[in-house]
Amino acid sequence: MTVEWTGLGPELLLRLDRDSAEPLRAQLEHELREAIRSGRLAPGERLPSSRTMAQELGVSRGLVTDCYTQLQAEGYLTGRTGSATRVAESAAQPAAVATQTEGTSVPVKRVSIDFRHWVPDLTSFPRNDWAWALRQACRDVTAQEISYQDPHGVETFRQVIAGYLRRVRGAVADPERIVVVNGVIQAINLVIRALQQQGVTRVAFEDPGPAD
Repeated sequence: MTVEWTGLGPELLLRLDRDSAEPLRAQLEHELREAIRSGRLAPGERLPSSRTMAQELGVSRGLVTDCYTQLQAEGYLTGRTGSATRVAESAAQPAAVATQTEGTSVPVKRVSIDFRHWVPDLTSFPRNDWAWALRQACRDVTAQEISYQDPHGVETFRQVIAGYLRRVRGAVADPERIVVVNGVIQAINLVIRALQQQGVTRVAFEDPGPAD
């Protein structure tokens, strides 16, 4: 499924080692190839603009442009002047078995954190993207789509979540194995019920954690 993104572009987990003897451009090309081959980036999916990618990675825009051009020549990407760069429809499909990326170092941004129970970081909520998505959904939704759906969650939504987990987390994700819940309380309740059916009589939570 192709995911259409608003704003500057989707999040994308890439690793560049500035201490390596391998040039940064070669590293970036390798990371993007592997993301496409493994299915983290699906055919038709849009990549960040060269300017955005350069800013996020701390490299020159020319380096990213050269990388995109090379991958277009190899058939991994498609794009033309004035339009977004996308994964080619003919690019490799996700492999049946993939391994999760480990040891990835993600810069930690220093922020103030509210440790009250059940309170998420509301300041980081993407209000503009949410408003745009809500308008699009209300404009295009059919009567059938606002009726009762699959109890696991809307299939399209589960496909988007699976794509995000593959692309950003490097995880093997199957939409059929994803369940959308109303919140943490329902999720914990479902997990405990499933464990009880398996004969589990005792569970533990970290402190602080959901049990507090």
